[in-house]
Order: sequence, then C-alpha cells, then structure tokens
Amino acid sequence: MSQIVLVYPATGLDVRGLSVWLPLSVLAVASGVADSYDVAVIDQRVDRGWRRTLTRALDARTLCVGISAMTGAQIRHGLDAARLVREAAPGLPIVWGGNHPTLAAAQTAEHPLVDIVVVGAGERTFRRLVDALQAGTDWRRVPNIAYQGEGGAVLQLDAGAAADPDPLPELPYHLVNVEDYVSGRALFGRPVRSLPLITSFGCPYACAFCCQPVLSRRRWRRMPPEQAARRASALAERYRLDAVEFHDEEFFADRDRGVRIAQRIGGAFSWYVQTRMDDLLGLDLAALERNGLRAVQPGLESGSDRILALVRKQETVAQYRAANAALARTGIAATYNFMMGFPTETPEELRATVDLALELLDANPNARVAGFYAFVPYPGCELYELALRQGFVAPGSLEDWSRYSRQHIAAPGLLDRDALEFLMLTSKFIDGSRLHGSLPPYLLPRELLPRVARRYRGLWGRHDFRPSWDVRLLALAARWL
Repeated sequence: MSQIVLVYPATGLDVRGLSVWLPLSVLAVASGVADSYDVAVIDQRVDRGWRRTLTRALDARTLCVGISAMTGAQIRHGLDAARLVREAAPGLPIVWGGNHPTLAAAQTAEHPLVDIVVVGAGERTFRRLVDALQAGTDWRRVPNIAYQGEGGAVLQLDAGAAADPDPLPELPYHLVNVEDYVSGRALFGRPVRSLPLITSFGCPYACAFCCQPVLSRRRWRRMPPEQAARRASALAERYRLDAVEFHDEEFFADRDRGVRIAQRIGGAFSWYVQTRMDDLLGLDLAALERNGLRAVQPGLESGSDRILALVRKQETVAQYRAANAALARTGIAATYNFMMGFPTETPEELRATVDLALELLDANPNARVAGFYAFVPYPGCELYELALRQGFVAPGSLEDWSRYSRQHIAAPGLLDRDALEFLMLTSKFIDGSRLHGSLPPYLLPRELLPRVARRYRGLWGRHDFRPSWDVRLLALAARWL
C-alpha cells in the first residue's frame, strides 16, 4: 500500500493536560483514506523528535504529505515541516488544508512550500486527490482544490460538489497513541481522563467575528442523537474515560437533539459542551446535570449590547445574566469566553465587559473565565472588511499570517494596546481556580493562585489596566510557551 503522511503542527501554546487535544483535523482527513492507504500521523506537539520521525516516514511509496493549519503559529510550524519535506524529497507533493488554507486559498497556494490546497472539509476531497496521485491521473481536475498555475493561483472549486461526507465518519484512533492526549486533563476543576468528540460540524449562526459562516456556509452537519450517544459511550468505554468533551461548535444548535443525546448517555460518564447562553435558558439544566453534563463553555464576547449587535451575536447582556443565574442553581461549571478589540469598540464598552465578567463570577460560584481574547480580523469573517476600513493592514504572505492568533493584538482601534494585553494575560488567573491542577508548578506555584487572583480582581474592579512587572513576566512566559 502507498503511504500518506499527515502532519499536525504545533500551535505555539501546547501544554500537556491543558491545551493538547487529539489532532482531530488530521484524523478526520485520515478517516477518508485509512481503509486503503498506509497513513502516518505526526503531531509536533507530542513528538519532540518529529523531524526524525517525518524524515523516516518518507520513502518511495509516499504519495504526498498533508499539513493542517489554523491561522497563527501552526502556519510557521507547518512551514518548518514543509521545508524539511522539500529538502528530503523534492518532488513529493505537499498538500495543505484546514481553516486558514481554506480562507486564504489563493495566497496559500502561491507559497513555494505549498503544492496543493484542499479547500473546505477535506475528507472526500483529499481521498479523490490521493486516488489521482496513486493512479497517475490529472489531480488538477479534483474539485475543491487550489494550486499555483502558470498565471497565478488557480482555484478549482465546485460549489455543487459534496466536499464532505455525510454522515460523519469514525475517526481512526489507532493512528495515534491516544494516551498522549487522554491522561490528566484538568476539567471540572480536577484532573480527569477525557477525550474530545465532535458530533456535528459547522454552525447555523452568523457571528460577524467568526470564519465559520464562510467555512461551513452556515450548513450544520450532525449525527443523529442515537449515533452520537453510541460513539461517545464507545469512546468512554474503550479508553476508560471519566469524561467526553463535545467539541461541536454549537452543541445545542438543535436543543431537542442535544437533550436526546443526554438522555441516552444517562449519566454513565461526565461530559462537557460548547454552547450559547440563550440555548441554556431554553433547557432543563437540572435534567441535563442528572444525565452527566458537568461543564459548559459559552462565548459571551462582550458586556455591551451595542457590540453584541455589531457582531451579530443575537444575544443580550440580560440573557447572559439570566443564564448565569440559572447555572448557579446547578452544579454545572460555566467557563466563559470574552473577546475585545472589536472595530469601533470604546474604552467604556471594554470596561462594561470587564464589569460583566466580575459580576458573573460573583453571582455564580461555579463560573470561571476561560480568557479575554483579542479580536483578530480573519479573512472571510464579516468584520474583516470593517477592520480594513478602520486601519487594519492585512498580512501580505503566508508567513505574515503565522503571527496572528487570539493571543495577538492585530487590529488598531480606540482601545489601548497595553490594556488589551493586560486583560488578555491576567484573565487566565482572574477566577483563582481554573488553572488549578493544570498549570506547571515551575510557572506559578499553585498555592499562589488565590493571591494572584485577588490582586488582579482588585485591579480589574478599579479599571486599572496598566502593565506591571508581573504582567510583563506573564507576557514573556506566554511568548516562550
């Protein structure tokens, strides 16, 4: 059998037990080819000797090397892998896929370390591409790819072609050492054995800061509830899990489906979801808790109703308060994401977001803050054009995009950059407990977390966002990681 090599690049903030999940994107692509081809998965985050591993994986049978990348550091580390491949096997096709190559297909295809770009969900497209390479036929006729032609980038797109399989395929877990990802993750405030599972792709909402409306065209692919519960239960049993982390973009987009999955799980194991606050208001949280729901992670984004309307969130601050109060009547942990630095956002609106975060923490002993993240104008999101009009200068190359992530302050605006960095860094510590059990002791002794939280909460409450020596130290640590 011919060999396919799939590389999952480092993300730039990869801490075992905290931020290193299964490489779901490459496993999804592998699901379309693993039945007919010998597939090697190389994860830079867990394989310190990945260069040697990658070099050894390349031989006369290798058809191509696939690299998956999100916007940000994964591009830089992916280019490192591509450069090694080019040097070791100059004629071997290097195929890129994932969110960023899809959103910026032409620019990605123009890079000398990129031969082919798979655009969109890649399971079926990648299989067609590999089959063409194996058969020696013209791979340029495969739909939903991009490549560099004589006159520039060529986008071979077919909107009518099914670029993704339905139903969602089983993942080939045997291609990785699952124990590299399963042990000791801090979830629900304690280390547990857990793994992620995706039972739906896409999102029906149209948030203006998000690239999902472009990536999925607001199409929401989902497993039937019986199949989703069956896969979750099989995963928990096979790997002796305490919990399953549902990484669906919006688990309760269909509330009835979510409830039926919960009923079929029936409390056999704990589980976690990403969802919206307005959905939580429409659900029987006590029943979900009885059926094993232990944590939710909604994206609240802002404490300003004007900003929420600007970003088409379709939620209000009043709904956030009501849903938080409902969660406080349960034992379900709530971990909230916030975003700042939107075009036209004012200092007063940023302070309102800070005040809302503190208010929710005070009103709900089970509430946590995942982080305050800086808005990044990703290509394809609705706010991208507004950010350009506000002065954002789009990166001109694939390398330039490698500097961008939700930890990067990219877009200029009315807000002070020092204040944004202060909030971004200190938000990880503000609740005093979310990092307990997962933060490496050499970064910060765990007994100091409550003291650090009290200090930062005091500064947040006074709206004192000036940089200090400890915040500068955090900034250095974040860059080092």
